Amino acid sequence: MAQALGQVQQSSFIPKKWQIINLVALLIFIIFPFVAGTFQTNLMAKLLLFGILGVSLDLVWGFTGILSFAHGVFFTLGGYATAYYLKLNLSAAANNYGGTVPDFMVWNGLKELPWFIAPLQYFPVAIVAMVAIPAGFAYAIGSFIFRSKVSGVYITVITLAIASALTTFFVSQQAYTGGTNGITDVSKLILFGMVVPPIGIYFIILAFATLTIAGSWWLTKSNFGLILRSIKENEKRISYLGYDVASFKIFVWTLSAAIAGICGGLFVPLNNFISPVYLGVAFGTQIVIWVAVGGRGTLFGPVIAAILLGQLQNSVDRITQDWQLIVGIILMVVVLFLPDGLMSLLPNKLFSSSSNKLEKT
Repeated sequence: MAQALGQVQQSSFIPKKWQIINLVALLIFIIFPFVAGTFQTNLMAKLLLFGILGVSLDLVWGFTGILSFAHGVFFTLGGYATAYYLKLNLSAAANNYGGTVPDFMVWNGLKELPWFIAPLQYFPVAIVAMVAIPAGFAYAIGSFIFRSKVSGVYITVITLAIASALTTFFVSQQAYTGGTNGITDVSKLILFGMVVPPIGIYFIILAFATLTIAGSWWLTKSNFGLILRSIKENEKRISYLGYDVASFKIFVWTLSAAIAGICGGLFVPLNNFISPVYLGVAFGTQIVIWVAVGGRGTLFGPVIAAILLGQLQNSVDRITQDWQLIVGIILMVVVLFLPDGLMSLLPNKLFSSSSNKLEKT
């Protein structure tokens, strides 16, 4: 791990054209809630979160070659940490039973808060848990997978198994997780003694998205990013050069899980619920689709794809419930005619990619 951290240096600057494009895009997102309605603002905030969730997968799949269906798991773990905090801080008057124990726990015979959930009623604990639980879980399974030199399709199979197993586990633990329904009817997010309005949550998400994309760009353009791309292209060669490949994989895997966990944590105050449905393979597949359609190894691609597909779903939903068929057709077209995703339609000179450095070495 120390070797991996030591390579985070010599980051290249963002080209001027990209700086201008990014500033214009950021300005559009800043203005958006003032010209769009409440529904569209909330929808855009959710799609931004999903786009950043795609970026977290892009770090491990697009740059390192690790296809994972478990990022919905990390998203949900972070979401539950925040959901417990908001649910436990719901006023007694707003609770169905007028007490401090959440309604779904009372329904299942619990008379007091479980010891492992009680600390989440405190904001600092919940914030740390939102990041530490998914990151710690990812580090544990990542250490096992990558130190055991599991690779290729076997990693994908393991992530599928993890997503399926945890879905079953969370549904079965109804007294602690709310079962199939999850945790609903949570309190409003309060910061510095004030209730955060929907537009405030939008700007928190926008700030997080901006920082994540900027940080991911810097990281992937550093020596660390070059090594990740090298691992994707030829893992054995990098190992022969003396690099601890497992450390690099564990680091980026854990980092991506932390980002996914924050996405889940911000999703709850925006949508007022979290449920095991986001643990499942179906949601994990959606994340893969955003990255594939947008373009692997581009960072911006998953965000664009999540927004476009989300807005498409919202529009098609008004006409037919078969929006999955439309998305499936789009995915087929992209795979057949745009294997590098939508971002491949942009001129190559816009990118100052470290992959070009790799090709020259």
